[in-house]
Amino acid sequence: MIHELLFNLWNNPGNTVVTDDSDWRHLFELPQFLHPGEESLLQLIMQIGMDYHRITTFTNQVLYPNSSEQAEGHNGVSAQSGFYLKAFCNGVQEVLEDYRKEIISLEGRFLDYPQLSLTYILGSINKYKVLFSELKSMIYRIRLENLQGCLLMSGLHKYTICGIDQIKTAADRVIKSVNVVFYQHLRNWIIYGDLLDPFNEFFICDGQVSDENFLYPEQLALSSLPVSSVSPHYDYPDQGLIVSFTQKRKIRNPPPVRKFYINWDLVPSFISEDSAESILFMGRIVWIIRNQPKNDEYAADLQTKFRKDIWEGKDREYCYKIQALCEKSFNAINFRMVIEECRTKLTKTLWSIMLKEGNLVQHLHLIREYFALGRGELFQQFLAVADANLKDIEQDSLMAHLNTLFHDTARKIYGENDKNYLRFELSSSATELLKTRLWHSLQLNFQIEWPLHIFFHPEVMIFYNRFFCFLLRLKKTQINLFNLWSNHTFSKQKISSGVWALRHNLMFLVNNLQYYMQVNVVETHFSILLKAVKRAGEFEDIIKIHHEFVTNLLVKSFVLEPEESQNSTIKHRLYQLPALQHNVPSKVYNVIIKLLELCDEFCATASTWNAELTEPELQELRSLEKRAEIAIETLLLVLYTLHKKVSGGHLLQLLFHLDFNRYFSKNKADLNLSAAFNMY
Repeated sequence: MIHELLFNLWNNPGNTVVTDDSDWRHLFELPQFLHPGEESLLQLIMQIGMDYHRITTFTNQVLYPNSSEQAEGHNGVSAQSGFYLKAFCNGVQEVLEDYRKEIISLEGRFLDYPQLSLTYILGSINKYKVLFSELKSMIYRIRLENLQGCLLMSGLHKYTICGIDQIKTAADRVIKSVNVVFYQHLRNWIIYGDLLDPFNEFFICDGQVSDENFLYPEQLALSSLPVSSVSPHYDYPDQGLIVSFTQKRKIRNPPPVRKFYINWDLVPSFISEDSAESILFMGRIVWIIRNQPKNDEYAADLQTKFRKDIWEGKDREYCYKIQALCEKSFNAINFRMVIEECRTKLTKTLWSIMLKEGNLVQHLHLIREYFALGRGELFQQFLAVADANLKDIEQDSLMAHLNTLFHDTARKIYGENDKNYLRFELSSSATELLKTRLWHSLQLNFQIEWPLHIFFHPEVMIFYNRFFCFLLRLKKTQINLFNLWSNHTFSKQKISSGVWALRHNLMFLVNNLQYYMQVNVVETHFSILLKAVKRAGEFEDIIKIHHEFVTNLLVKSFVLEPEESQNSTIKHRLYQLPALQHNVPSKVYNVIIKLLELCDEFCATASTWNAELTEPELQELRSLEKRAEIAIETLLLVLYTLHKKVSGGHLLQLLFHLDFNRYFSKNKADLNLSAAFNMY
């Protein structure tokens, strides 16, 4: 009977399906004279053996699904269980190896001493009772919750801190087996930007599409079309990705960025949100660098054969560092140290590529010169030419003529020495273009080179265009007032003193507003930006510096309000936005726009007046004077009131420029701004 008992402890006779209610009695022909105590001992021994068989039944179903006699999906196990579950089962098999050696040892002792008792056998294998119970608990949870992929790691991690050495050792062995798969996924993603995950077990997922955050509206529209209806533009053979984007205008057709994202349901509980974001961020960097677009097939072939050395020949060294983590149970400190070391290396590499290959500083200068109207001579001449040439142009061809005028004007000014203007194109955000409202909706499209398309992504360019549209609007009003002044100055007719005074006040206001925008906002913060970029050493530092620059431009020009509650965000993200509220202009901005509209209305009206004003014209002049007085007072009061609430130095700067030497407030007893000026 002892030999039969040992045989059943080792093997499951007939590969019988073992369930929790299985009766072990049929496995033996129990003698009639067997003592009840011996029967109890035999039951305890067989209970351990049955637990062993239940465990091995599960592992065999996972590891050998084709040879298993069980139907696919029996007890919650699929024939395609994935790499992590198979690694778990391999680890369990390693843990069970000690039990199998114990049974072989007992068999040898029985052959030497046939009088071996049931008590001795129970004493030898009873140490596995608790271990098998915990292994069954693991398997039960896997079946119940259908744990797959990285979720297995979360389920196993708690067993390493149970306080029982035997279970902790077994859990470490199982986790080590699962770690091999996890760190292979991690290594391939971080080092090579590859996501080899046929069972979708890793917490980084491939969206199989281009990331919509880096696409312009035209590209989004094309991406929704069937692949057969769109000509392929970019081809990445190693990634199996063909992006079907064809663009009439090259300017708004940057290289697509593959969409990868985190499946938070699969992130192991012991990996922090920041670490998970860092891992996603690193793989995306590697993917972007490895998939640099080329302009011709020959260059593309060279790119495939000679990929950019992202790790400077140290990729194996970093591979070994990641792979070494799987030799032990998870250590949060070591894990973060290795991840941070890899992240630092990658983000410095991307920073270097952006500065040297992407010409980041040159792009920033172009942003200043065009979006911030740094080339004032170009836009002043362009606005003048556009006013003279767009009067008889049809609505449908308005933008085409506008772009022709823009490029012709730039070519006449800069000649062949500077052709950067060809990288810009004018468009309108209005659905229906009206010539009278054209300057309120004009936008500037910028051809951005790789890899800066991830830096100047569409949402950031929207912010720049909001700023550009406002500055252009201000510039147009300034030109209108200047033209009116020119007509009045060189006119042989005597101009009414009221018209002259109103024009003078409005010109003073607009000129000082223009000066504040160009000097106190654009030049000041652009100088800070360039110095900070040159001091930066990582890609994330540049993103932070750039976002602060964009935020300062829009907030200190009053175009948009800052985010009221800036919650702590994850730093390591490829796609980030400045802390601005998209469609919330400040109160100052609304007053300035009304003031500019008043100036335009005055210019259009005053240009038709003769030297001697008629009574209706005098009434209209008085109305304009009253409205201008109210608008100016409102602007000054809003600036002063907001300054007291938010203590913004830029508010006082603008207030100082607009009311220089108490130009407007000295004759207004109820407009007391002295406290503000004393503080300034």
